[in-house]
Amino acid sequence: MNNDKEVFASARGAARRRFIKQSSALLASGLAIGFQLPEAFAKGDDKSGDPNPQAGEFEPNAWVRVLPDDTIKLVVHKHDSGTGTRTALAAMVAEELDVDLFRVDVITPENPFYGDYIHPLWKVFSTGGSTSVSLEYERLRRAGATARAMLIAAAAKQWNVAPSTCSTDNGFVVNKANGMRANYGSLAQVAAQMPAPKDVVLKDPSQFKYIGKLRKKRGAVEKARGAFPYSIDVSLPDMLVAVVTRAPVIDARVRSVDAKAALAVPGVRQVLQIPGRPDILGGNQAGVAVLADDYWSAHKGQAALHVEWEDSPLETFDSSTLAARQAMWLDDPAARVVPTIQSGDLKTAFPHGARVIEASYSMPYKAQCPLEPINVTAWARKDGSIEYWGGLQVPSTVQEAAEVIGGIPANRVVLHELVSGGSFGSRESKYWLFEVTWLALKVGKPVKLMNSREDEMRALYYHSASFHRAKAALDSRGNLATLQLRAVMPASPEQWEPGYFDRPDRMDYSTTEAISKYEFAYGAPHVDIGWVRHETGVPTGWYRAVSYIPNVFAVESFMDEAAHAGGRDPVEFRLTHMKDPRHQAVLREAAKRAGWGNALPAGTALGVATNQAYSSYVAVVARVARKGDGVVIEKLTCVADCGLAVSPGGVEEQLYGGLMWGLGHATVDRVDIRHGQIRQKNFDSYRVMRMSDLPEVDILIVQGDTSKPGGVGELSSPSVAPAVGNAVFRLTGKRMRETPFELVKMGAKAKA
Repeated sequence: MNNDKEVFASARGAARRRFIKQSSALLASGLAIGFQLPEAFAKGDDKSGDPNPQAGEFEPNAWVRVLPDDTIKLVVHKHDSGTGTRTALAAMVAEELDVDLFRVDVITPENPFYGDYIHPLWKVFSTGGSTSVSLEYERLRRAGATARAMLIAAAAKQWNVAPSTCSTDNGFVVNKANGMRANYGSLAQVAAQMPAPKDVVLKDPSQFKYIGKLRKKRGAVEKARGAFPYSIDVSLPDMLVAVVTRAPVIDARVRSVDAKAALAVPGVRQVLQIPGRPDILGGNQAGVAVLADDYWSAHKGQAALHVEWEDSPLETFDSSTLAARQAMWLDDPAARVVPTIQSGDLKTAFPHGARVIEASYSMPYKAQCPLEPINVTAWARKDGSIEYWGGLQVPSTVQEAAEVIGGIPANRVVLHELVSGGSFGSRESKYWLFEVTWLALKVGKPVKLMNSREDEMRALYYHSASFHRAKAALDSRGNLATLQLRAVMPASPEQWEPGYFDRPDRMDYSTTEAISKYEFAYGAPHVDIGWVRHETGVPTGWYRAVSYIPNVFAVESFMDEAAHAGGRDPVEFRLTHMKDPRHQAVLREAAKRAGWGNALPAGTALGVATNQAYSSYVAVVARVARKGDGVVIEKLTCVADCGLAVSPGGVEEQLYGGLMWGLGHATVDRVDIRHGQIRQKNFDSYRVMRMSDLPEVDILIVQGDTSKPGGVGELSSPSVAPAVGNAVFRLTGKRMRETPFELVKMGAKAKA
């Protein structure tokens, strides 16, 4: 682990800008700068939430700061889980401010609860849903342009010239008439007194230095060297490390704890029972925490614990029968269908179809498994404030934990946001924040909660299992005449929006992705698509690409079955029924690049799938081949149109990572629950994709609308499983309707 000096040196650039109050040791080192106390936030209402800016500091908006020493800081208010979000967002500001992106400090806001940082769609402080770049594109560009205009105005005032005679050049204002130059820092004091313009002119895209051209990512060198600080590296004076033993059976309560052996382990200081919060949506389960001087002592203490658990109402739950129960629930008159798309009249249309087909699809529970397991540090201060260090993807959830567990208001909460080693939705959950808050309040010292991989696997809040049933009638030409689809899943956003299901439409937009009127790719004369809510009692949580994964798997698998039943080519069939030209374009290009329609080597086949999401479009073609009695995935071809690619290098990385994520869904991802217990414990029983599993990958980024970016972080994964399954069918004649696919022993080719 990094030592204190290294951790707080990183905090200088990543978290705070002024040191107000901290321990004497840190004060002497001068390394931890800008730790702002929450009481200071209440004193002012400026853009940063800081009422006492340094003398001469220029702070025109919530994102830009220029100091008299010519230091430039860009405030990035979104969490970066290793995806390059900070790089892309900072590029938007730097582009319009006309400064070197990699010369400036990127920091997180002192007051993360300032109004300008709220998510404009969800009305909470959060990062997620592949929305960071697309939603902030214009706002952050305007922030940079506003600061640049005010700096130009300041220089013009000093030189007694018209602002129109000045321009900027990489951190300098330039007098175009005589070449005089002034760096931004020298203008900070004057600029701070200038009025902000009501409107600014943004750069013409032809002048872009960074947007659409970035191939580098901040922190890449440090990560390659193993020197990049993550929240797991945080170390504070007198800090205790906590590990939590959670119920082996879902929703069980602690009956008794024998902590003698655990407390005898050198370094172990305390053993505490953490009460469960089943009254809070997404709240933590009951658990027993071991607190020690270091992780390994806590881990040994955890192994020495003897905990007895009460019986649980979920001890009979078995995930292997869930799909059958979901199918029964679909037929139950009490099951209410929430319609997402309805047109035409299915009752009269189905009997007139030339051919009617039906199929069902299911996917199991899946775990997020980020490389860096969940960890967070909290320190409940004697003055009634509380500080958090970690990958705090959803500040509103931190705010909730402080309020619910400790009655601490938002203006007494301080966040030190750090880049995390992956999330995939796991850091959008709240159980760990509730646990660490309770522990910090109990012990009165800094507490770092750390999950082992085994702890992570037992912590619940997985991606929910799903069941889909599809039915279609084809006309005499093999086209879709009628389409019906039912998605059976639990609700996704209850932990975010208590009572949302009381809305008149009873709609859960996080569960109906890809099958809503906004994103469903295909059209037919008669369509009836809807969601049926089915709650099992098993806690579920957020997951990368959320419901796009099961919904696209069902839709794209069934579209392939419909094409085959109608005697149509799968690509041509999709193009016939698609509504969006950009979607059609990526499908055509992907098919062309993959060699669709060309002669293939014997024992080889192609399969295709597409999806649209976040105002972006993608098509994936999988090539599979026979290998002995099994099938191997040889290549994935991916073409994506995400509008303007702010950072093409970052976009390509995200598409590549999404393809690997999707391969996991297709071939290995599965959480099994037997008698209410999670069967998987670590990567030996929950296999994830490995280097040896990766096929050849071909990625092409097209830009169908260069005026704005779309989302990309979750774009490419949903189409992989259906593309692979469709390719396997073309090769073997066997339909793959349940993931993960068993590809090792496929046997002889079945009759189509």
